[in-house]
Amino acid sequence: MLISAVGPALAHETQAVAGNEVTFGGADEPLVTGERMWLEFEIVDAESGDPVENVSENLTVSVQMEGHEKTALESSDKYGEPGVYEAPVVFTEAGDYVVHLEGTIDGEAVHTHFEKTVDDRAALEYPGDDAQSSAGSDESQSDGNETQSASFASATTTAVAVGIVGIAAAGVMILRRRR
Repeated sequence: MLISAVGPALAHETQAVAGNEVTFGGADEPLVTGERMWLEFEIVDAESGDPVENVSENLTVSVQMEGHEKTALESSDKYGEPGVYEAPVVFTEAGDYVVHLEGTIDGEAVHTHFEKTVDDRAALEYPGDDAQSSAGSDESQSDGNETQSASFASATTTAVAVGIVGIAAAGVMILRRRR
């Protein structure tokens, strides 16, 4: 469970930019096509570690895929998280993207970029489009019943074995007391 909580943070990248540490990543990872995703930038002062607040109006976030024009996104301060900025986007194509962060932070010019891969949502769906629906399939229903039967038989066998060991242990104790 700890690994799943840390997983998305590992997908984030940090760069030193204009005396600050800028950490970039998706609010949810992996980034996928066809869904509203949130790109996030956390900006902290490299020296003090304090969040750098109220700079969203000075920064432009844009995305670009090879062979396509750069597209600016609307970015804003993330509510309740000082120094965190977000930009919504819906990716329509899977592939490698470059996310640009440009503008100024405390009067210092900023032009940096981060590379991010966007996955095709359909490739991550289960069951996939080629899977048959189990609604009308007797085969899939019987597989489920066989699995339940096997599971029940396994549990029953375990219970019987535990019972036999318990009876044997009780018998040994009774015989020791009689001596």
